[in-house]
Amino acid sequence: MYWYYKWPLIIIFLLLAVGLGSLLWRSCLPTRPAAPPDDPAPKAQTSSVATKTGDANAGASSKSVSSSRQAAAPDSSNAAVTVPPPTPVLPEAMFTFSHQDEYRLDSAERQLLADQPLAARTLAQIVMANNALIPGSKEWHRVTSIVNAANRVFMNSAAPSPEKTTYIISAGDSLSRIATSNRTTIGALIRLNELSQTNQIIHPGNAMHILTGDWSIHVIKSQFLLLLYLGPDLYRVYSVGIGRQDRTPVGTFAITSKVLNPAWTPPGKNIPYGHPENILGTRWLGISPIGSTNPSLRGFGIHGTWEQDSIGTAASAGCVRMRNEEVEELYDFIPMPSSAHTFVKVTIEE
Repeated sequence: MYWYYKWPLIIIFLLLAVGLGSLLWRSCLPTRPAAPPDDPAPKAQTSSVATKTGDANAGASSKSVSSSRQAAAPDSSNAAVTVPPPTPVLPEAMFTFSHQDEYRLDSAERQLLADQPLAARTLAQIVMANNALIPGSKEWHRVTSIVNAANRVFMNSAAPSPEKTTYIISAGDSLSRIATSNRTTIGALIRLNELSQTNQIIHPGNAMHILTGDWSIHVIKSQFLLLLYLGPDLYRVYSVGIGRQDRTPVGTFAITSKVLNPAWTPPGKNIPYGHPENILGTRWLGISPIGSTNPSLRGFGIHGTWEQDSIGTAASAGCVRMRNEEVEELYDFIPMPSSAHTFVKVTIEE
């Protein structure tokens, strides 16, 4: 072959060799990083944000990013700041007795079962003095139920208690005379000395129990409770009914009348005791307003009821109603109103 025929082949071969060499040379060079974008990328959110949104995956991811940053940059100025979670708001702790008072109450309840009312009452009164209990609360009811049970025994038996005094019967004495001179009632003397209702004979030289003092009454309408105090001490707790439609007035009153087996005298009527329409039960304690209480609030009282289911409800025409057996007990210990003595005070509150 002539040489002038070989030149095209030689040129093609040289071009192929140059191209392959160029490709091999470029593959051996290091790769340059891509140019950064015009806008910076957003910073990663901290773990506190992920936690607040409640996304578990985001929280785990942000925690791992935070950890890697801290490892790569130990400088605290560049480390991610961990925001502690907010402290949960806990509800107010429920009231509980101290261990010592709890033990006293347990012991008091055992003393009641063992027929030791004075020991039971003493323990309960210590607990009551140690705690500012809210009337009507579960804790208040637990303590006062012990006091109430113990004093029920003392009011209805000859069981001794510090508030009772001893009276020695003299010749010529009668229950009526003893009651009047000691500002008490025949009914109270019968209860305290376990006398018979039908045989009230007493003998000179014998001792009698007497329970007198400054009685006062506190009615809490919202709790349907009547509290009987002897001086500053809570003595008895009674459940009561009150007036419907908020008809029982609030204020300060005094017991100004006592009626055994009362007739009911609504406007224009006189319904005798024992009549089916007579709603007053077996006893009536009339109250009258005193002090700054509206003087027109008259005709109200504390009385019994034949409707036992109405106790603990707002069902009366405005008076405070009690179970018959309980109003009879209260009636016996409230002295007969007299201008010579201070009237028994009755406070009624919402």
